[in-house]
Amino acid sequence: MHIPIPHNLRASFAFSIILIFAAIWLIKKNSGSKNDYSHVTGKLTYLSKRLGHLPNRDLGMYRYFKIENYAYPFEVYADEQGARMDSLKTGELVTAYFYETDNTHEEQVNRFLQFLQKDNKMYFTQRVFNKQIGYVLILLAIVFAYFCYLAYTSGKIEY
Repeated sequence: MHIPIPHNLRASFAFSIILIFAAIWLIKKNSGSKNDYSHVTGKLTYLSKRLGHLPNRDLGMYRYFKIENYAYPFEVYADEQGARMDSLKTGELVTAYFYETDNTHEEQVNRFLQFLQKDNKMYFTQRVFNKQIGYVLILLAIVFAYFCYLAYTSGKIEY
């Protein structure tokens, strides 16, 4: 199957601009303070390293928990924060700061937890990985646009 891709400078610049806007959205969504996110406070009703068939990768690195006042369980990648997460017990009162996407509702799991605290002590803080990916995407979009411009000036692609 061949998918026709326009090889011209305008389409390449349009792709770069769309990629930059997506990266900026990713950076902004993962750069907020606690007050910038939705939050729920309630008792932990479930805390484990597994939830049904999840995780399907990196066993032992994920934590799953449910809070009584929220419809979906949370999934977090708790690499160096795993010990802190494991010190929590069901029945304890916690506050989760998060955002939702359409994916949250479709999969019935929230993977966008940003902060988890109990008694003003942080038990989980989102890693900076998502922000770093956003910056890398911006850099790649700029490099891609630059190389497309070079291809245009050398006559390899059209305007």
